[in-house]
Amino acid sequence: MVIIIWALLLTFSFAIIKWAITMITRKLGMANINKTSIYVWGFMAVAVSFLVKEHFVYNLPALDRQVLLVCLALFIVNMVMAKYSGYKPIGVYNTINFVIFYPLFEEVVFRGLILPILNQSFQYQYTLIEIAYLPVTIAVVISAFLFAIAHLQYYKLNRLSIRYMCFAFIGGILFGAIADYTQSIFLSVLLHIEFNFLSATYAFKQQKVQNRVHTQGS
Repeated sequence: MVIIIWALLLTFSFAIIKWAITMITRKLGMANINKTSIYVWGFMAVAVSFLVKEHFVYNLPALDRQVLLVCLALFIVNMVMAKYSGYKPIGVYNTINFVIFYPLFEEVVFRGLILPILNQSFQYQYTLIEIAYLPVTIAVVISAFLFAIAHLQYYKLNRLSIRYMCFAFIGGILFGAIADYTQSIFLSVLLHIEFNFLSATYAFKQQKVQNRVHTQGS
């Protein structure tokens, strides 16, 4: 029960922190500083990692040929999948957060903390499927599901956010399997940043084309 509460609190920790900041600033009559929520969230995630005995946050990855080949394949797959993600960060501030800070902090929370916490709750790590010989356990699937629904902290529930959640669930499975196998979030952080960077790049290029067509049409 304690493990479930921990996992749920971490899953919705961004929304909790954002709500707390809003309440505090409103009570003190200060300007809304919700833009800092992501950094407070990241700081709190790192702080929690010092309280949890079992985590993957600071571990160096246990590497072998198998996992490196999987990461290389996923690196290439990201180049294709990112085109269809639908993510469109607007402005320099949001783009930097989307490309760097969200991937980093999400990996700390979901693969660095929640996944090892869930691992502790299952006495036997039953493998549901294997992806290129990497085991996908029940803990990996649950952490991926939590990662998917956590995206409702950032977006309203609609057709587009469901699309984001589907991508997040698939990414959560793949990143989770890699983190679980290597006992580290190092590789999943890099792959997550790559995916978000490519998504932002494709969105920027698409917007440029649309602006050009609109200008020519005018």
